[in-house]
Amino acid sequence: MQRFSRRVLLRSLLTLFLPWALLILVLTVLLYDRLLDAKLAPRLHDQQASLSEGLGVLNRYVASLRGNLLFLSQHPAMGAVLERGDPQNLALLRRLMLDFSQSSGRYDQIRWLDERGQERVRVDLREGLAVRVPDPELQNKADRYFFVEAMQLPPGAFYLSRFDLNQERGQLERPLKPTLRAATPLFDKAGRARGVLVLNYLGQVLLDRVGQISTRYGGYLELVDFEGYWIYSRNPGQAWGFMLDRPQDTVASRYPQSWARMRSQPSGQFIDAAGLWAFVRFDPGDSGDDPDGAERDSGRDWLLVSLLPVDILQSLRLQVFWQMLAFGAFMLFVGLAVVLRLALTEADRDRALAGLEARGDELAQSNRQLTDTVEALQRTRGALIQAEKLSSLGTLVAGVAHELNTPIGAASVAASALDKSREQLEQGFREGLQRSALERFLQRNAEGLAIILANLGRMALLTRAFKQLATDRASVERRRFDLVALVDEVMLVFAPRLKATAHRVLLNLPPSLMLDSYPGPLGQIVQNLIENALVHAFAPGESGTVRVRADIDDGGRHCVIEVEDDGCGMTEEVLARIFDPFFTTRRGSGGTGLGLHLTHQLAVDILGAELQVSSTPGRGTLFRVRLPLG
Repeated sequence: MQRFSRRVLLRSLLTLFLPWALLILVLTVLLYDRLLDAKLAPRLHDQQASLSEGLGVLNRYVASLRGNLLFLSQHPAMGAVLERGDPQNLALLRRLMLDFSQSSGRYDQIRWLDERGQERVRVDLREGLAVRVPDPELQNKADRYFFVEAMQLPPGAFYLSRFDLNQERGQLERPLKPTLRAATPLFDKAGRARGVLVLNYLGQVLLDRVGQISTRYGGYLELVDFEGYWIYSRNPGQAWGFMLDRPQDTVASRYPQSWARMRSQPSGQFIDAAGLWAFVRFDPGDSGDDPDGAERDSGRDWLLVSLLPVDILQSLRLQVFWQMLAFGAFMLFVGLAVVLRLALTEADRDRALAGLEARGDELAQSNRQLTDTVEALQRTRGALIQAEKLSSLGTLVAGVAHELNTPIGAASVAASALDKSREQLEQGFREGLQRSALERFLQRNAEGLAIILANLGRMALLTRAFKQLATDRASVERRRFDLVALVDEVMLVFAPRLKATAHRVLLNLPPSLMLDSYPGPLGQIVQNLIENALVHAFAPGESGTVRVRADIDDGGRHCVIEVEDDGCGMTEEVLARIFDPFFTTRRGSGGTGLGLHLTHQLAVDILGAELQVSSTPGRGTLFRVRLPLG
């Protein structure tokens, strides 16, 4: 027996557990990729958001710098100095530069250099105050690269220097002062070169803004120049390598393959041995709105770079791996437990079958009884399934059953009486039939048949009414119909409920009211309004009355249908929201908040009618449907 159990266990492991284990393995691999993507998605979003915000900041700041340079270069005070550099015009230019420097607060130096590179007017921003540099302290910048390059530009062109650290008299300023120099050549009216206007932008303002964006999105955003030197880095010791004799501190040196990929395209995102990169290129010399004047040098663009280090990626991968490993182990354990249980069950079943085979003759009758029982259960199961299908007919079928119950019962009683009379007649034939007995049988037979025929006629009438009601509800078809008959058909649906409650529905209708409209939606509207009154107007245990009226208005242009109750009424707050979808005062008592919303849509959108409502708390509610007859 033990060998038999081991055989069953081995068979279960091969046929059940092995396929289960393979399925769990495939599922775990697929879930690993999906879960890892889900873990990375917020970080990918943060990378793209930081690049987008950073690019917007760079565009705004450079555009502002360009606009300020254009304003000063075209100011009348500057034009007057270029034409005649007398002391009065120089004084006006100095005052303009002082006022502009003080008001902007972003420019370390504002200078006019003449065509020989000599500073003619210079305003410095020192500790927040604009100060004019005395003439003896003015310097010659003819050998500086920004002067040489700006002098070669045509009129109206814009020059932007490399983002670097400011130098004074050949030495770096301390503390370090990141500076971005914008310049434009100056010409007099005769077209003669008269030097350049230079703005030294305090770059730390821009870098601080980039740093704020980086901090908000995890601290991975950095700004790199065209040679790969860090301008802004999360590690301050890496920045300005080309100015501080650290030529090795570049992205190109530390990540050569990554740098090559970033230089080959304007933007992108990729994963390599260093981590997850996202980048976008920014050309500070590209204004986008002055195609004739701007100096564009694609070799001096900047890169906004976000690097999610590989150790963080590895941490995420490891975290997801352990989660998937735990999931796979748990599912394998569950599968093994189920297989073992099935194996034990199968072993028990085999042992029971073996015992039954040994006692076959003794239990043959029991087996036949068991077969009969199983067949009966199958028949019962089929009957239950059919009953479940029939139960889905809902409220309409309940009304049919209730209304048909009375004529069916009467016909059944009459048929039973006829059957009993038949038995008496047969007994009379056997014992000797008398004439009076035959006459009584014929009279009872005629009366019973009359009862059966009358009730069958009532059943046929009810069936046609319910069939017409169901057909109208299943379609939106315009036809001519009797509104009174339609309301009577709707009331058949409420017959079972009204007999089980103390509420009444009173109909005040003309004998006939023919309409050319849509009976299906109109019947649904009447049913919904009556249903709403029965559910919401009366408190539990109370009895109330719902009145339904219909007639043609005095002008003969509208059919007016009213449904009025004498229930609790509604406050102004509730009345203002009754047609809103999902608004209900019976949320915990089965209300969905869609009944009156759908009623309003049927009335307005399909019938083109007006649905009006008035209500007084404690006195009841009146719904009025004004259906146009044109």
